[in-house]
Amino acid sequence: MGKGTLTIYNASAGSGKTYRLTGIYLEYLFKSRYSYRRILAVTFTNKATAEMKSRILDNLYKLAIGEDSEYLNELIATTQKTEGWIRDEAKEILNSILHDFSRFSVTTIDSFFQKILRAFTREVGLHSGFNIELDHSATLSASVDEMIASAANDTQLKDWLLTYVNHNIDEEKSWNLKDGIVSLSEELFKEKFKILSAGDRSNLENKKFLSDYINKLKTISSSFENKLLDFGKKSGEIYEKFGLTEDMFYRKGQGVPGFIKTLSFGIVKEPNKYVREIESNPSRWSTGTISPQLREAISGGLEDILRAAFAFYDQKISEYKTARAIQKNIYALGILSDVLHNIHLITNSENTFLLSDAGEFLNLLIKDDQTPFIYEKTGNRFENFMIDEFQDTSSIQWNDFRPLIENSMSEGFDNLVVGDVKQSIYRWRNGDW
Repeated sequence: MGKGTLTIYNASAGSGKTYRLTGIYLEYLFKSRYSYRRILAVTFTNKATAEMKSRILDNLYKLAIGEDSEYLNELIATTQKTEGWIRDEAKEILNSILHDFSRFSVTTIDSFFQKILRAFTREVGLHSGFNIELDHSATLSASVDEMIASAANDTQLKDWLLTYVNHNIDEEKSWNLKDGIVSLSEELFKEKFKILSAGDRSNLENKKFLSDYINKLKTISSSFENKLLDFGKKSGEIYEKFGLTEDMFYRKGQGVPGFIKTLSFGIVKEPNKYVREIESNPSRWSTGTISPQLREAISGGLEDILRAAFAFYDQKISEYKTARAIQKNIYALGILSDVLHNIHLITNSENTFLLSDAGEFLNLLIKDDQTPFIYEKTGNRFENFMIDEFQDTSSIQWNDFRPLIENSMSEGFDNLVVGDVKQSIYRWRNGDW
């Protein structure tokens, strides 16, 4: 590993990853007796953390008391020192770590985030002695209860809940209102929600914004449908005026006559290939010879109306379908906005911070290049970063570490990430290799 580098190890199961991580950590330790204070090694589980700590300390102990260590030859090679020096130094390093154990930073990502969070209590707006809630389930359940109760005095929210219930009935889903909303509200804790901009987050909590947006969607839908009805009315009038019948057209009712009826009934349906034959070259209106009545109808405006209908449909159908799809689900945003509002009220009243929000908070803090400030507040300055199980880090977690690692590299220090995409098991926790 060179100076100011970020080394990436793609380590499969059984490849000796833990052995290698411990070896690199020990190399860092023997560069400076107190370097453990400036190394941050993180992984995902308490078990993995305990295993790595134990391996480091066990090998330091073996070296210190003269026992065989699998890392002795490597350390002699990397430090260019004698075995005697290695063993004497191991004794001093071990003694320093044991008497300064809180600075021995081999930890989980969540624990690291908690440490930073507690250093920024004032900036978060919490009082001293606040609680970090590891599991948001209880807070979410209470928030949903509050939201359902408040619907009695909130007409808009009541309408959204009724729409939600009716949708579940139509889809033959569970009738249990609370369980369904709790499940839906889990989206609030997923990373795709947390990476929304502050403006988007604010809009989701703004009932007026959502109501206005719903009205815009309704306008898009109704304008599209009314325009098709107008095409249906005009083409129907010509159809009647010239006494046309289905037999006069190519594919009879499957062709133009059927399309005109669809338009007249206000049904949104794509013009099929038989109808679009009138756009081919030459146009195909009839199976045989075009009847005089049909020929007059074509020249009397039928062709212009149908071609205009095709063009309008092709141009606007994507917008219409998008509006309709959003309309079917936007009520869920209305429900979630109230749940989110109640979550904020509950956590503030109970002086609680949800651990699931820690990464997002740190991300907001770091994005303005506040690395020196973070080190000052936490009382630690890390020079080397080692991230294990990197395949299970989320985008927000990586964005939290990235400025710290970039700062380290800019100062000439080495860093390491280790992972294996085949072992990615934390997709449910936003793991993003």
